[in-house]
Amino acid sequence: MKLSSEQLELILEIIDRGSFSAAARALNRVPSAVSMAIANLEAELNLKLFERSKNHLAPTEIALSIEPHARLIVTKLRQLEMHLSELSTGLETRICIGVAADINQKIILKGIEQLIQHYPLLNIEIVCAPQQELKARLQNNEIDLYIAYSSSNIDINQRFRLLGVEQFVAAISPEQAQQLKAQHKNELTMLSEFRQIIVASKNYPLPDPRILVSDSYWYTDNLSMAIHMVEQGMGWGNFPLSVVSEHFTKHSLVRLEFSDTTNGLDMPIHAIWASYKPLSKTIQLLIELWSKEIFE
Repeated sequence: MKLSSEQLELILEIIDRGSFSAAARALNRVPSAVSMAIANLEAELNLKLFERSKNHLAPTEIALSIEPHARLIVTKLRQLEMHLSELSTGLETRICIGVAADINQKIILKGIEQLIQHYPLLNIEIVCAPQQELKARLQNNEIDLYIAYSSSNIDINQRFRLLGVEQFVAAISPEQAQQLKAQHKNELTMLSEFRQIIVASKNYPLPDPRILVSDSYWYTDNLSMAIHMVEQGMGWGNFPLSVVSEHFTKHSLVRLEFSDTTNGLDMPIHAIWASYKPLSKTIQLLIELWSKEIFE
């Protein structure tokens, strides 16, 4: 025999509410109809689902054994019904989001986690790449929007929304920090003498030339790799404080101290999309989640 979604919902309502009458009220049915429906179902299955007495109703071991499967099926069916309803109002089935490689990805994922609570069947693709590459992907319609730091150049083909601000700090390995201290080098300008590790792509121009401080620099397209390179003494780097604070605590990196200025640069974080393409309902909600819940 095939069980219908209505029958599974009925079984779960009775288990949850503890009586036929309470389940009937929840389902806008009369108690006698609920009782008869269960009796007919038990007869067709040749299984007893509920133990009945004058003042007590309890699910049998058989009912409890199928309960987890019934809940999963009912939940999936409800999600599917909701998704079909959303599709009828213009909700897309898939979105592709770009995240700049030097952004704290854990923060971004919090917003996405909240989004899928609203749209559990939505397919989401996340592309992590240097900011310049993401800009090119947006222009080629490969992504719907991307999250990156503000640039000194304004592109009229793009629109953006401020999400929050991240502080960047200059960091170096403990060994190199000791060398600088021994040489009494504690000014910002002395960084130009040391190799800089930057998160960027050599195939695209830098989004902001101001990020270059040193005369010599190495590229990597991965923030984690850049941090490891600095930890190994290959150079110094300018990194998001929310990411490297734990490295400072573990003493694998040292936050530089300058005598001529403070070590900290506030960098606005923007959601960026093509100006010719209206934001979809899903993307609008995601931006709101990022701006109100994550960076507030």
